[in-house]
Amino acid sequence: MDFDYVPFGNAFVEIKECADPKNDYSCWKRKCGLGATPPIPSDCFTGPINCQHGSGECYGNLVEVCVKNMTNNNPWKYMPFVDCFEAHEPGAGSKAHMEKCAKQYNLSPTAIASCESGPTGKALMAVAARTTVMVKGMDYVPYFTLNGKVLKNSDNLLEAVCNDWEGTKPPGCK
Repeated sequence: MDFDYVPFGNAFVEIKECADPKNDYSCWKRKCGLGATPPIPSDCFTGPINCQHGSGECYGNLVEVCVKNMTNNNPWKYMPFVDCFEAHEPGAGSKAHMEKCAKQYNLSPTAIASCESGPTGKALMAVAARTTVMVKGMDYVPYFTLNGKVLKNSDNLLEAVCNDWEGTKPPGCK
């Protein structure tokens, strides 16, 4: 089974060709995304990232791409962290909450913070941006892909995974 979670949402990269007043997601997607007409602007994936819900969301996205990378993109290892980090409780998504969830799942808070604030985090976000803007049919968030297909309803993620599972179903599917 092939599962991927891309923590980028409706964020966009600010590019010169979409300077004020049009620097928005739609312009970026049109200039840099699937079906964009060449030449593609050179700053499509290198400029500042603007997140739909502000800097807290950008921090969360950075933390999550770093954790994905630290766990070798293994959803069995990174999704429990993501679930904890995005929990609906006071402080969720904060640095203190990241540290709590990291310790709970045997991850290094120091390594996550180093990745999130450094060049590795920036490079991983550029990959997330490129991945997101190139997905055909991605017109909502959060979005997940399962066996190469975008799931239209992430509320039924477990059900979709269990339905696509080949062989003996894991305990969560029974």
